[in-house]
Amino acid sequence: MRLGNDIVDRKALGGHNPRFTDRILNPIEKARRQNWSLDESFIWLYWACKEAAYKAIRQSREIPFHHREFIVSEDMTGIVWQDETLQLHVMEDADAIFALATDGQKFQCHSQIARFPKELAPALQSEKARALLLDLAALHLPWPRAELSIRSKNRIPQLIRQGQALPHAMSLTHHGRYVAASLAVP
Repeated sequence: MRLGNDIVDRKALGGHNPRFTDRILNPIEKARRQNWSLDESFIWLYWACKEAAYKAIRQSREIPFHHREFIVSEDMTGIVWQDETLQLHVMEDADAIFALATDGQKFQCHSQIARFPKELAPALQSEKARALLLDLAALHLPWPRAELSIRSKNRIPQLIRQGQALPHAMSLTHHGRYVAASLAVP
């Protein structure tokens, strides 16, 4: 099972080149609307879905990340990249957009999101996301948090116990005031 996640803090969105939408949207997606604006959340929802799908697929093979090659379904429940289709699960509120992409069942994927009063430095965001993942693993797996750690292999996080990588897919993300962690427990 593979999974990927992404989070977007709406308050941390900076300016982008007007060609940004051309860079991330596939012509099929672009044709769904007459105008796309960087000011609307829909574009960021597509962004989060594509980031999440890339992270999931990358867990099984090395691929280049070209946003336009990932096509989000019109109903936002699936995403296609070449010959692969992943399920999408999205959550939105006034402050954040969260996307989870998986080739497994949603009930097997557990996620936690944490929000901080202000944006953290990237190194601290990463540290907080890892801590969140360890908390999530201790909650859903039969081992105490003290026995678990995280290491990265080719920029993909792995859950470690007694020096061995566990077979659970996971994903970490952070943006602005938010960090999130997702863990697959088949």
